[in-house]
Amino acid sequence: MNLEVLINKYYDQLNDNDLHVISYVSQNIELCKDKTVTEIAKYCNVSPSTIIRTTKKLGFHGYSEFRYFLKEEADRRKETRVPNNQYFNSSVILKDVKETIKLFEQDKSLEKIYQLFLESDHIFAYGTGYGQNLMLKDFSRCLLNNNIYLNIIPSKTELELISQSITPNDLLIVASLSGNMKSIDSMVRNIAVKQVPMVSVTVFSRNELAYLADYNLYYQVSNLNKISQLNNSSFCTLNLVLSLLYEGFINYLKEVE
Repeated sequence: MNLEVLINKYYDQLNDNDLHVISYVSQNIELCKDKTVTEIAKYCNVSPSTIIRTTKKLGFHGYSEFRYFLKEEADRRKETRVPNNQYFNSSVILKDVKETIKLFEQDKSLEKIYQLFLESDHIFAYGTGYGQNLMLKDFSRCLLNNNIYLNIIPSKTELELISQSITPNDLLIVASLSGNMKSIDSMVRNIAVKQVPMVSVTVFSRNELAYLADYNLYYQVSNLNKISQLNNSSFCTLNLVLSLLYEGFINYLKEVE
């Protein structure tokens, strides 16, 4: 019988002090398994008698029996604990995050992008997929804090319409994973011909979108589906590069004010 089962079994008999003690012990079982009743009482900021009463409410004859149980419980948790890398590799995500930050810090065009945020008549943003659109919407929400309105283009139909009316005094941000433009190629090229300032946000690679854009922001994604070439993980690094762009813009505003 593990600690969680005991708590559920005797829950109606436990008061707030008991729950406080049990919660602390459960969350710090490796620390507590070899400690005396006095030491546990000090950690929990209660009296030793409170600790003893709590252990008895859980069905133990005294603290010694409870401490023996804690040692067994600690061993059981070690045996059932899932290794960190069994289902995911955190080092890959961490590497992507570090590389994305590095790519951002090396970008020399950021100040010009910040200037365009302030000077453009209209700012448009288009995401080539659902995830990219979600990240751009969150970025739009951030910019509103500074009275910068980002017009999210919801679909290719609207992108085609805007490609006909957009001017060099506007700004277009396009977020993509691969930078592949098969479905929007003609529209983006039409916008580029009009000399509309364009910012691409893609994975770090040579791609059509980055080639056509005036400014390139990159993020790192290692976990790609080998068949579909779609992102197998979350859009955390895309969100990260947009967050860095916003934070940089905030700092830029402080300098120019």
